[in-house]
Amino acid sequence: MIKTIKPKSISLSALVIATVVLFSGCAMADEKSDAKQEKGPTEQTETETPTKDYGIDKKVHISEINKSNTPPKKGRVEEKNPPTKVNAALIQQIYQFGQEGKVPGSDFVSGIDLIDNVHESWGDPDEPIGPGNPYETYSSGVGKGTFAFGIGRGDIIYDIHSFGSGIDQSVDFSQVSFQDIKQTLGNPTAIRKNNKDEILVYAVQDYEIKFIGPHATQMLHHISVYSPKAAAPMGNK
Repeated sequence: MIKTIKPKSISLSALVIATVVLFSGCAMADEKSDAKQEKGPTEQTETETPTKDYGIDKKVHISEINKSNTPPKKGRVEEKNPPTKVNAALIQQIYQFGQEGKVPGSDFVSGIDLIDNVHESWGDPDEPIGPGNPYETYSSGVGKGTFAFGIGRGDIIYDIHSFGSGIDQSVDFSQVSFQDIKQTLGNPTAIRKNNKDEILVYAVQDYEIKFIGPHATQMLHHISVYSPKAAAPMGNK
């Protein structure tokens, strides 16, 4: 026997099923939302990092931060290479002599001795002074290397240059770098430029000890012990 289903029963059943489905869907959506909320704050990619510690509002790729920690390429700079014992000893010797107004290989004192004292000990210069050139030059043989004496008022020596010697290792300037000088003596009082040369100046007592060499090579070419007082024009203090 086949029973007839009433329309009211069908409508009621459909309403019950729709309600169940609706509540099930909401429950699943809530579960997914809760899962995202629990997982979100603990997630952070390895390629990004917050940059509030770097004073930037945006995020910076971690590879950009790591660039600052990348070591310099080999041979690029010699900052971490200490000077050899020979070079360090030579630099210290130049500095010690300079405090007394002298250069290694010469007993003459800048700011005190007359050029006549040099003539009496070493004879006539290889290159005498001339127009626009207040220096007399003595080649190697008279001392250790080549020297030049700047002559000021009253024939007083106000500047002594030493070019060292490539034969005598104790005064071989060609192997000394500016980096060696800075590492041995610390930062200079001043750094000056003259044409293509760079000059590291160390002011000590009444003198300026100068290390001079080409800017391009940053290697020592010659040294100078300069007396500002003796170089001043007549009438200046």
